Amino acid sequence: MHRRRRLAVMVVVLACTLGLCVHYGASYDQNWPHPTGDQLAEDPDGWDGETVLLFGEVQEQTPDGLVMTVEDDSGTVVRTVTVRGTTVNVEPGGVVQVYGRLSQQGTVQTAESVVVVNKSSGDTSYKLLTSLLGGLVAAGLFLRYWRIDLRELRFVSRDGGERDG
Repeated sequence: MHRRRRLAVMVVVLACTLGLCVHYGASYDQNWPHPTGDQLAEDPDGWDGETVLLFGEVQEQTPDGLVMTVEDDSGTVVRTVTVRGTTVNVEPGGVVQVYGRLSQQGTVQTAESVVVVNKSSGDTSYKLLTSLLGGLVAAGLFLRYWRIDLRELRFVSRDGGERDG
């Protein structure tokens, strides 16, 4: 491919990707079937009896289950929810997703399923650092065998061949 054609293809692909990202961001809240923290704050008893998915930070583990807080979009705690019917072991500061029936003005949720996102508050840092290390290893291995030819906007094999990558 010629340089202009490659540049044009890159611009079109990036424009399409940006358009999809903007569309997703604009329509996400309308298509999400479960209440957000803002919706729970506005209408606390409007979701009673509904089976919903809530995300929250664990505050404490109790014999009945756990106590978590649900935040709104600005990060303000809008609801403290007692989750019953779960035996997961999560430290305070951990994050969970709870799917189950909501009751008592959105303060009690009977769990059908609980997924632990972060078992403790340090798990987020661990995941980010592991991802960064993996990305650096992958980029290093790629650049060991390939180099970037900026004049032609292509990858060139380091063994001297002129293969496109």
